[in-house]
Amino acid sequence: MAAIQISCKQTNDDRIPAYPVRMEFNTQVWELYGVHTYGEHRIFDRTRGLPSGYYNYDGDALTGWGGVMLVSGYNFESGDYNMPMAYDLACPVEADRKKLLSFDNEKLDAYCPNCGSRYDVCEGAGTPTAGPAAQSNYSLRRYNVTAMSSGGYIVTN
Repeated sequence: MAAIQISCKQTNDDRIPAYPVRMEFNTQVWELYGVHTYGEHRIFDRTRGLPSGYYNYDGDALTGWGGVMLVSGYNFESGDYNMPMAYDLACPVEADRKKLLSFDNEKLDAYCPNCGSRYDVCEGAGTPTAGPAAQSNYSLRRYNVTAMSSGGYIVTN
């Protein structure tokens, strides 16, 4: 019988500074600004006022170092589809808060238009899949998304 060797690579998600993140979505706000179906995404960036009309920027919303990418994906721990996940929008290879990720609607992943790195944000918890990030094992900084008992979600670091 042949032995199977499984390799686990450690990734580094500390290249992006740990800036405060706190966004609270009650049920009504989640209906307007949340992510509901697999592969749906939304960008939150307080400094750029994204998404347009998001009212909470007048309150306490904090969006990390480069902004927050909220994505609906598959959570392997719970086995649930359409689970919201959140990542810092800054590319960890570039480590520059002005060099931000984009979302590829066809491949359902995030990519850096500057260095070409790609990240699995729907199922891979922000792990790198291609480019310099994959070569250096730089993953995205991930934020906590917690369901509120009253409905909606809170995103924090």
